[in-house]
Amino acid sequence: MTTTKLVYQKFCEEEKSIPLFLQYQWFDAIYKKEEWDVVIETKGENVLGFLPYVITKKKSFKIITPQFLCPYQGVWLNYPKNQKYTNKVGFEKEVLTSMIEQLPKVDAFKQNFLPEFTNWLPFNWKGFQQSTRYTYIINDLTDTEKVFADFKENIRREIRKAEKLLTIETIDDISLLYQLKLKVYQDNKENYPIPFSKLKKVFDFCKSSHCGELLMAKDEQGNIHSILFYVWDKVSAYYLHGVTTTKFKTSGSMSLLLWEAIKKSAKKTTAFNFEGSMVESIERYFRAFGGIQTSYFQISKTNSKVLKLLNY
Repeated sequence: MTTTKLVYQKFCEEEKSIPLFLQYQWFDAIYKKEEWDVVIETKGENVLGFLPYVITKKKSFKIITPQFLCPYQGVWLNYPKNQKYTNKVGFEKEVLTSMIEQLPKVDAFKQNFLPEFTNWLPFNWKGFQQSTRYTYIINDLTDTEKVFADFKENIRREIRKAEKLLTIETIDDISLLYQLKLKVYQDNKENYPIPFSKLKKVFDFCKSSHCGELLMAKDEQGNIHSILFYVWDKVSAYYLHGVTTTKFKTSGSMSLLLWEAIKKSAKKTTAFNFEGSMVESIERYFRAFGGIQTSYFQISKTNSKVLKLLNY
C-alpha cells in the first residue's frame, strides 16, 4: 500500500464525519487496489483535504468517471476551526489547487461532488467545466410525523393503501433485487448496466459495516412488489438502488418502502437523500416526498483531443 493510502486510511479511521462514499473502507472493499487511488493535501501531520478517484480504462483511454452505486465522489476538506469566511475561501483555493495539480494525467475527468461542496472556482481556473445537478433531501428527520405531513397527498394515500395490502421484510439476498431489476430492463428492451458482482460487493460491505439495509414489500400471496436498498452515514441516509416489478407498479409499494426507510433512518442519522434524478418523471416522484431541492456539481475536464472531437 502506498504511503498516501496509508495516511488516507488512518485519517478515515479517526475522523467519523466523512461521508460513506468518500471513506477509505468504501474504496478498499469495492474496487481492486490498482483501480483506485487518492490525492491528499497535508500540513505537517494534519490532513487538510483529500480526493479519492477510480480510473477506468475504455479502449485506449484512461478516465476518471462516476461509478455505479457511488452517487458522490469529489473532495473532502478538513476546515480549521473558527475560520473567518474570507479565510475559509482562501483555504479552499489553496488546498483544492494543490490537489488538482496532484491528479494523475488522464484522458478525461468527471465526478459528481457532494452537495456540501460549493466552491468550484479553483477547478474553473484549472480548465474544468461544471454542470449543476439536483437531488431532494429531507434535512431533519427528528419529527417523522411532520415529515409524513410534508409528503404530497397522493404519496400519503399510496402509503396508506399499501400498508393494508403489503408487508415489509428486511432481507439479505441482494440477488433478488438484481433479478427483478434485470427483468424490468428486459421488459423495456434495455440493458441493465450494473454487474451483479458490483452490486453484491456494495451490499456485502454495507451489511458487514452496519451502514446499509435491504427492504422488501410483498403481498399475502408472496409476490414481491418492490425492493429498496438504502445506506447511511453520520450525515445522511441515501436511497441507493431499488426496483418495482412491472406487474405491481401501481400498488404504492415503493412509496411504502421509502417511508419505512425514512422512519428507520431517523434512528440512525439526521437527513434522507433521495439521490434525485435528472429524469423528469423520477424527479417529480421524489419531489413529492417533501424534501428540499438541493443542487450539486458535476465537474469535468477532457484532456484527450480525440475524446474532445468525439464528444463534440
